[in-house]
Amino acid sequence: MNSIKTVLKGVFSQKTRAVLTGVSTLCAAAIITCLVAFYHTATDFMSDEIDRINLGTKIHLHIMSGEDSTQQLTYADYQQHIQGQFHPYNTVASKTQHTDVQLNIKDQQNGFYENVITNAEYAETFQIEMNEGRFFNKLDHPYNRFVVIGHEIAESLRENNPDKPLDTMFIGTNEYKILGVIKEAARGMFFGWHRTNTAMFTFLNHSDGGNIPIDQVSIQVSNPDDCPKISAQLTSILSDKFPSVRYQIDDMGKTAQDLKSYLFKIRLVFCVIGFVSALVAGVNICNSMFAIIAERSKEIGIRLAIGASAFQVKSLLTAETGTVCLLSSMLGVAVGEAISGLLVDYIEWEYRWTIESSVIGFLLINIISILSCYIALRKINRMNPITAIQNTQ
Repeated sequence: MNSIKTVLKGVFSQKTRAVLTGVSTLCAAAIITCLVAFYHTATDFMSDEIDRINLGTKIHLHIMSGEDSTQQLTYADYQQHIQGQFHPYNTVASKTQHTDVQLNIKDQQNGFYENVITNAEYAETFQIEMNEGRFFNKLDHPYNRFVVIGHEIAESLRENNPDKPLDTMFIGTNEYKILGVIKEAARGMFFGWHRTNTAMFTFLNHSDGGNIPIDQVSIQVSNPDDCPKISAQLTSILSDKFPSVRYQIDDMGKTAQDLKSYLFKIRLVFCVIGFVSALVAGVNICNSMFAIIAERSKEIGIRLAIGASAFQVKSLLTAETGTVCLLSSMLGVAVGEAISGLLVDYIEWEYRWTIESSVIGFLLINIISILSCYIALRKINRMNPITAIQNTQ
């Protein structure tokens, strides 16, 4: 008990130094904890994203159609020159446009959603799972007005029409039968499946001869190593058959590799920021300890003169600083976790608390505090008690 009173007395005798040390330790602990927690969440999401991409790796061909027919790729062109050329991989063609949806006819509440006009292969190629009903198939007649909607569109329709069954909806002025509702998809950080949550899918009517221009072709690739070969083959087809068509090819296999490189860069940046924060805290604690030794040199000299060893004096000063750092680091860990949670919530990720971030932040800052004290307290080994007392008189 007397030892605790002695430590607390020493802390309160240096209020300004204790506050400065505490604030520095708190900030460093908060920054380190926040960085570790945020890094863990970010890398988890990126790892999940890489797994999702590798699970359903795709080559996306984006067509930038012009007004001239030679600058367009029609569904008939797709059927003749692209479909079936990449066996055994699935291919699908689609045309995307944004369409006005009547959420509530009585109140005239509308929504603006992405309408993907495609064929039955879309569900298999993009591995779409249904929550209700089904996706259209090859036996469905394209002239029938039916639609498959995403999870968020279904929720909006239910919210605006609580007394009406979810069986039909109006797209523009036309009424469509709702064939199915897509299961809510996980939101990817960079390239996810979240598009299906806010999109609706209608059947690509190719019964008019296939003269409908399309703006995207997707090829599902089970082996990411095949992506370069497929991209080269697709480029060759477009160059030979459609030299006037402007296009862009997105290789999701390459995207997965890029994300892996981003992981390393994020780790490097976070390590640098954490190191700088820890260094600043360590320098501040070390300077505070030098100042405390200078200001309390008479007290230290008296303790040495009456028989206290240098080790006992150093232990006392270390305990005083350690108490401040211990309490400050505990508070800093809590602040860091709170800041990390706010950041994750702001960018709409799923918060994942892990004990590692708190433990790393707490231990690291306390180890730095002890090392910083040790550097400054070595001065006591060289102190002459009589000289220390005389210099402060």
